[in-house]
Amino acid sequence: MSNVIEKAGWKVHWKLTESSGLMVYLVDFQGTRVLWEASLPYVTIDHQRSDLAAMSLEPVESEDEVAAAEAAVPHGPFWVPLGQRTLVGGVRINELRRGFELVADFAAGPYRYTQMWRFHDDGRIGPWLTIYGTSLHEAHTYHPHWRFDFDVNGAKNDAIERFEDGHWTRVAEEGWFPYTGEQDQEGNVWRQVDFDSGAAVSIRPHSREDAELFAIRYRDGEWTPPSPRNDADAQPFPAAYVGSEPLDGHDVMLWYVAHVHYNESFPFTAGPWVRVSGA
Repeated sequence: MSNVIEKAGWKVHWKLTESSGLMVYLVDFQGTRVLWEASLPYVTIDHQRSDLAAMSLEPVESEDEVAAAEAAVPHGPFWVPLGQRTLVGGVRINELRRGFELVADFAAGPYRYTQMWRFHDDGRIGPWLTIYGTSLHEAHTYHPHWRFDFDVNGAKNDAIERFEDGHWTRVAEEGWFPYTGEQDQEGNVWRQVDFDSGAAVSIRPHSREDAELFAIRYRDGEWTPPSPRNDADAQPFPAAYVGSEPLDGHDVMLWYVAHVHYNESFPFTAGPWVRVSGA
């Protein structure tokens, strides 16, 4: 199977990684480079401590018994790499109405994931992940982490903006930008704008996944770590990358992190809509 797809106005290179799922790279839309590289480095899983007493098979009455129950159960984050070792079957290329998709299934311990990259002829990209499996239960929260290196008309001369207080606002420095419920008329919350051409990549989160965005300046040699865990008592990735570097006019990495809580219906498909405009 070729690792280059040319359909619906897109030219997409792809590969199956060792631990970051199905990666797409050197992605062009209508002859213009819009994406240098994108992947799914981590899907972490946490227990919710407040629900452990309710999960216990034995009655728990005192605060000491609750504390003991919590101490006996690990809370995570649990993480199994998605890649060649956890792939189930092969990578598939499916035709869609006015587009196509790349699809791969993974068996990560007791959890099952279907990763999708959907490309549509109107400039939309759907980087999605369906979460299912035999070990889903009401004390889990799932955290897929997507990493995007958008290069709209080149890596430089870009700006990051977020929609707040009813209008688009420039993001001057690296930072963490959670979804607060504010969005433009099309549901977009964040965007990366190219100064020279006015082209933009807009990100619209799923309404029920409590999403957040990290905007981080690209640094040579700063590759995605093989594990989301950092040193003891330190921030996990990607939060550990966030400093105070300026973003205007620089190459920027965007991490989109979804939080799929235990009170959702499963299987659940997480991930944003990404749309290229003006390229």
